[in-house]
Amino acid sequence: MTVEESNRQHDVTYYTVAEAAFFLGAVMLVNSLRVTGNEGKIVVVDMGLAPDQRRLLESHAEVISPSQTIHPTPGTMKPYPYLLGATGTVVVIDSDIVVTARLDDALDLARNGKVVAAPAWLESVRHRWFAEWEEALELRAPLRREEWFHNGFVVVSTDRWPRLLKRWWEVCGLVPTEQALLKNQPFNAPDADSLNALMMSEFPRSALALLPEGYEAFGGDVVIENVQTLRCTLRGRPTGLLHYPDRPKPWQNPGWLRVGATAFAPIMRRLLFASDVPLRVEPSDVPLWLRPSATGRAALMVLAAANWTIGWASHHLPERTRNRVRNWRRTAVRRAQLSKNPTASGVAGRRRIHASAWGWAAVAATLVSAVGLGILTILDSVRTSAELSLDVFGVSLPAMR
Repeated sequence: MTVEESNRQHDVTYYTVAEAAFFLGAVMLVNSLRVTGNEGKIVVVDMGLAPDQRRLLESHAEVISPSQTIHPTPGTMKPYPYLLGATGTVVVIDSDIVVTARLDDALDLARNGKVVAAPAWLESVRHRWFAEWEEALELRAPLRREEWFHNGFVVVSTDRWPRLLKRWWEVCGLVPTEQALLKNQPFNAPDADSLNALMMSEFPRSALALLPEGYEAFGGDVVIENVQTLRCTLRGRPTGLLHYPDRPKPWQNPGWLRVGATAFAPIMRRLLFASDVPLRVEPSDVPLWLRPSATGRAALMVLAAANWTIGWASHHLPERTRNRVRNWRRTAVRRAQLSKNPTASGVAGRRRIHASAWGWAAVAATLVSAVGLGILTILDSVRTSAELSLDVFGVSLPAMR
């Protein structure tokens, strides 16, 4: 990296929020920033990291315990940099994102007065809008109907828009979080809906700059061109960010079930274990199939075959059924979030099941599920009615994207 490139990021601070379940994601985020040559301070807001997790992150990032919390859901803490007195160019980035390129273009847009974000992937989501936002969030200007965008990566200059983080923090505190992840609710995505509502009311639309299509891509959709440099493409165009929203995350024990997760494994291994990354974890900290060993590679081969089978089967099911499965997964995630103790001590004190046991259990379960899904796909190819076939056999697929 040249001196000029380094100077372009001297005023940049990256902020992310992490809890124990997102620790490996936070490690990969930090390492990916450095591998791709992105300089600048990194701040991690600790929403429930275990002590050993925090110690590792502190070796290369500032880890802070928030003095105030809005809700137990970590996402609503994204605008917390406001309370830290953030200055300069602020990058709010999710801890389930891997950076695959230098971010200079996005940073320059922010310095020139734009609030930078990525467009939503689905056309239907871009039309998300609820009149209820205006009253519930006590907006100070009429709500306009405009395009809804993702907020996993937001860049803003505090010199150009000094009020944005403060207002985002304030309206996040008004969000009815019991609606989180519930289909067709005005606050299905509390942190994203609150920021979108602000940008559709109190801030001019001309302030928003949406990055090009494919700049932020779903991690399971890309082609990995170079594992060492993290270069990836989507439909032939280079990506800047790889995102794995929803759960399970690809680094978690059941993560191999996600679309493309096993194909994404080389990047995860590179960012968790390579000799040139600033943060390295122990193999025992990750599921068996992610470990850089002969056993790990063998487990990955088995799970990759099952992942392909699941993906093939899901693409041959009716859209209505796929949506039903996605909604089931999101509901399950919400219940899990509501049932867990939000305090750091509670997270650290919970009994941990050894990763290797989970890994071998996953391999055994995969062999069974692969056979079952193979039978399903045969039935699928000859059925005359997909809905009738599913109703008769009572099929329930694993959670998908």
